[in-house]
Amino acid sequence: MASPVEPFLEDGILPKKETGAASFLTKYPNYDGRGVVIAILDTGVDPSVDGLQITSDGKPKVIDLVDCTGSGDVDTSTVVKAENGEIKGLTGRTLKIPSSWTVPNGNFHIGVKYSQELYPKALRDRVSKDWTERIWAPKQRAAETGAMRNLEEFDKEHPSCTALDDKLKREELQARVDVLNNIDKKLKYEGSAFDCVVFHDGERWRACMDTTESGDLEKVKAMAPFKDFHEYSTISEIDMMTYSFNIYDNGNKLEVVTNAGSHGTHVACIAAGNFPDNPKVNGVAPGAQVVGLKIGDTRLGSMETGTALVRAMKYVMDNHIDLINYSYGEAAHVCNQGRVINMINEAVFEKGVIFVCSAGNNGPALFTVGTPGGTTTAVIANA
Repeated sequence: MASPVEPFLEDGILPKKETGAASFLTKYPNYDGRGVVIAILDTGVDPSVDGLQITSDGKPKVIDLVDCTGSGDVDTSTVVKAENGEIKGLTGRTLKIPSSWTVPNGNFHIGVKYSQELYPKALRDRVSKDWTERIWAPKQRAAETGAMRNLEEFDKEHPSCTALDDKLKREELQARVDVLNNIDKKLKYEGSAFDCVVFHDGERWRACMDTTESGDLEKVKAMAPFKDFHEYSTISEIDMMTYSFNIYDNGNKLEVVTNAGSHGTHVACIAAGNFPDNPKVNGVAPGAQVVGLKIGDTRLGSMETGTALVRAMKYVMDNHIDLINYSYGEAAHVCNQGRVINMINEAVFEKGVIFVCSAGNNGPALFTVGTPGGTTTAVIANA
């Protein structure tokens, strides 16, 4: 007889008892991060997941999302006007403007974004596999079967096949079978092309992305920048990738904010996850609010860049941020100096921001601790 399954030890998900966090919150329940804003500099934060919906005192958990890498940027500087309620998108599709939209100036900024630029590699591979098995393979098999049937029927009707026209016809039928038999070897999934539309409703900028590829913009969600109303949507039920928008330069640049991986969301839940129905799995500070600053570039396998870090630090200094969580780091030849380090020092020593960074995963040897966690005086490193 099989032994009963042991209940999952939810208390062991985070070492809150060992670190003293649990006893502290028991003694001071209102000192759980309320009024604190944490910037998560990572792969991005998914605003749809459980634990990142509200704080312990009922406020929105994720209050802003920004892609500091530029991987989600869309050039929307092309401006068109609607005719009979329709515009032509840059993909060539005709886009039907919903009657519910209010566009006083009549201007629509248009651009195009490709799904392959938004998906991390693992998701690209999964979506490609799904498309191959669900859409491509059935049609390819049907075409291959039809080509083989045509060849067999021709051979039955022309057993000798001596006439020149018959020989040429058979060569054509055989060539179709050969191509369809080998076409899988050359197959490459190129993904989807999404038309993007940006407009001003008289009060604020809004945007939508035609993830249905149908041209019917009534089927997709027109959203303001995330910080305005915390709006987000999902590209499809297959990928389940959430996205939100930021809009810059008077509508000429659209920023589609997606995640380069799950790490940033995981970190955000460790720091500030709040599960009202199951507080055992709460993060350390369930009352804190979160800003997701994506510094892991999707185009580079979620690797950070200097440009992304500079943009993230500028955001921190221009907005009310109390604490930074940065879970990146690697070996460095030059320590405790450079443009990014200077901005970290400015944020910490002049703006009063607390900067907490991972110590690194290397060692034990030289560079056991990485940069900036183990090499920068302004940073608090954690193992």
